[in-house]
Amino acid sequence: MRNISKRIVELSLNALEFLYGRILAYVAAFAMLVMMFVTFVDVVGRDLFSSPLPGGFEVTEFLLATLIFLGLPMVTAANEHVDVDLLDSTVPEYLKPIQNILIILINIMCFGVLSWMLWKMTIQTYEYQDTTAILQIPYTGLVALMATCSSLSTAALVLMLFVRRGKPLFSNGKNQGSK
Repeated sequence: MRNISKRIVELSLNALEFLYGRILAYVAAFAMLVMMFVTFVDVVGRDLFSSPLPGGFEVTEFLLATLIFLGLPMVTAANEHVDVDLLDSTVPEYLKPIQNILIILINIMCFGVLSWMLWKMTIQTYEYQDTTAILQIPYTGLVALMATCSSLSTAALVLMLFVRRGKPLFSNGKNQGSK
């Protein structure tokens, strides 16, 4: 029975690794490609023809937020957030695992609150039908994407705590020595 549950966890983590490592990465790469194209067309239009791309700034804003939030679950699952280790040298070695667990618990709380607030904002933008000023693009889809990615980050932290015992979620050999 124990082997079956271990196998189920392993298969679930493989599916999540595909989601986090492939799907989110490819969508983020596509968003960056589109953002570069929009910026290029906007700059060329502005400099050569004195006519910037209408709504180019709004599209770039949307794509930048998309890019950042699509990367958030990937960075969280790999345990690669920027960390400042001012007090690490003062913590004894035997307390490091406890420190790591406390950090993950604080992160779970922060990402959980962020996810909750973004889901509330998704409902609010849907009810108010908020749109951008020039192109009238609804904000609801973007905020829902942000809430989903924040929730995926929270889920990654919970799995890191309970399944991986504080280690990065996916053990694909990359940067395992850095943490």
